[in-house]
Amino acid sequence: MPRVRLALCDLAADWDPQDNYFTRALRRGGYEIDFCQSPDDAPDFVIAGTFGHTALDYACCRIQYSGEDSWPDLNLYDYALGFPLLSYEGRYMRLPLYAMRDTWAPALEKHRADPAEVFARPGFCGCVVSNDFSPERNAMMDALESRGLLGSGGGFRNNVGGPVADKTAFQRGYKFALAYENSRDPGYCTEKIADAFAAGCVPVYWGDPGIKDEFNPSAFICADDFADEAALVDFLVELSKDEARFSAYCQAPILAPGSRAAQYADDAACFAFLDAIFRRGPHLRRNRSCWGTIYENDLRYYHRLAAQDAQPRTLRRRLADFLR
Repeated sequence: MPRVRLALCDLAADWDPQDNYFTRALRRGGYEIDFCQSPDDAPDFVIAGTFGHTALDYACCRIQYSGEDSWPDLNLYDYALGFPLLSYEGRYMRLPLYAMRDTWAPALEKHRADPAEVFARPGFCGCVVSNDFSPERNAMMDALESRGLLGSGGGFRNNVGGPVADKTAFQRGYKFALAYENSRDPGYCTEKIADAFAAGCVPVYWGDPGIKDEFNPSAFICADDFADEAALVDFLVELSKDEARFSAYCQAPILAPGSRAAQYADDAACFAFLDAIFRRGPHLRRNRSCWGTIYENDLRYYHRLAAQDAQPRTLRRRLADFLR
């Protein structure tokens, strides 16, 4: 049975360092994991998120994971997993956030549900949003709310009496679900559309411009197909009155032949990527040249300043002096 000395750091607050998508995939593949808590424990590998900079303290082989709209930094990390559609000499694997969520398995089965139940739901379009980052999403919320068609259960623009505890349960009360990303980039497809599928809703999606390559376009409504929010809302209203057309969306599998998402139906691809890294041993592939070292040391200095300096204006002044 293979064994690996592994540290995890800089991950989102809701991640369990010892029980998560990566560790479960490794255990299912037969790995025994010796968890290391700090660089002093001398791990062979560290899997690091983007919610901190502790990874720079590890001299071992670094594997970056990002569930945000950011590109991997393969100057600082030996390997990476994230959203962008890229290849880099075996050092990178695309791993969308939706594939790591509990809603992914029920999303894959959504076409087996009773479309009559979805069509009969009392709510028109539901959403659970926590921020105002996306002007496109804000505009669509305006268009729906102005016609009394939006149920907003998140912390942002809530109109149902307070934030809901269970997003999936909330969305099961609606025919449609607003699945707008915080930002727009090729490959950046988060859990939002999968959460809508898992609730049995017809997703109304905006974000990844290649979303029709990711999922079956017959299973969701793409905002890019409409001239503006008013035209999209008009289409949704008409669709909500036509049970046959609405049911066709509900009964369409989320994966079509050639769908990009098919490769993430289970964690086999992620396991294969990590297993190949571990079998190579803790071989460093990041940029350790003169300029790579300068780049990393500059970032270390910046993060030390940011951590020590409580006054942003003072920090900006010191950084300006440093960069002169």
